Amino acid sequence: SFDLNSVAHGSSPAYSLHAQHPSGGQYADYLDALASSAKLNVRTLTEVISVKAEGGKGGPPRFRVGVRSQPGSSEHAARRPARAGETLTARYVVWAAGEFQYPREGGGAIAGAELCRHNSRVRSFASLPGDDFVVIGGYESGADAAVNLAKAGKQATVLASTATWDVHSADPSVELAPYTAERLRAVTAPGFSPRPKLLAPLRVLRVERAVGGGFDVVASWKAAESMPPPGPLRKPLGADATDRGAEGSEVVVHTAQPPLLCTGFEGSVASMARNLFAFADAADEAKGCLAGAPLLTEDDESTKVAGVFLVGPAVRHGEHSFCFVYKFRQRFGIVANAICRGLGRRDTQMAVEVARKMNMYLDDLKCCEATCGEAC
Repeated sequence: SFDLNSVAHGSSPAYSLHAQHPSGGQYADYLDALASSAKLNVRTLTEVISVKAEGGKGGPPRFRVGVRSQPGSSEHAARRPARAGETLTARYVVWAAGEFQYPREGGGAIAGAELCRHNSRVRSFASLPGDDFVVIGGYESGADAAVNLAKAGKQATVLASTATWDVHSADPSVELAPYTAERLRAVTAPGFSPRPKLLAPLRVLRVERAVGGGFDVVASWKAAESMPPPGPLRKPLGADATDRGAEGSEVVVHTAQPPLLCTGFEGSVASMARNLFAFADAADEAKGCLAGAPLLTEDDESTKVAGVFLVGPAVRHGEHSFCFVYKFRQRFGIVANAICRGLGRRDTQMAVEVARKMNMYLDDLKCCEATCGEAC
């Protein structure tokens, strides 16, 4: 095993940056160093504006990719910025555009979501006007918002569909990260003020403008959850116990400030690449994480457009979710091998075995525990 945040065997962001929790800028430096070391052909300040498949039926795939340069300054901009209106051609396309530039907000999230402020739009919780906030969502981003608001001396009321702070699982993708739980435990400890109010399990129905000003967040109580007992060494949160209402009963929480929407990200595939991928529908909900996910072959190739592959946290196979770096990096070799074979390279067996020994080639999903949940 190696650094959980590494995307290449033999490298370690923690070691290279000497940081246990690298910032976004630090992680970008790590990726830039990898690209330079591998002499990758990377174009920065470049926007992809179109991807068109032009391969003939039954023949090899071929794509025309429209790109244009973006204005801006960057220490890495001298690499090779794209020319305006340039078209690139390729046999294959690997979609790796990530998630966090595409927040889940607006009408597609919850009714009245346009009245909220998505957590990704907050530059500084300490500088937000007001001292009392409602946080919608209780996973990583919701817990992070509550922690930062509390440390800034602001009251936070968290409305969560699941009491994530009480979830205990062998799969780290369905419980709060240890770092997040540690920080939340600190601000909910006796003596800390103001302590966040943690309300769950609630389903937020809508956000409305209040008659007297401010906003009302309307939610309904879900059925009581049955949580497994914590491990003997885990310290429980010091959060105040909240009287739960009857299942289906509504609760209205008022706030003077726009509620903070911490409901995650739609991701680049759903936002920008629907012409390249088919998606599972609501009928696939019984298949766990597959519901609403891009449909892929066993090689992580699009089932809609041959020659387009997906890598990153949006990769799903049935009940298996690859939402963390240490998970989805194990599928890089699958995609690389499929492309090599498509290009006529048949001598990949040795490379595959080397990648497999490094835990960078996961093609047997039977060894994975089939759990995912709403965290991914």
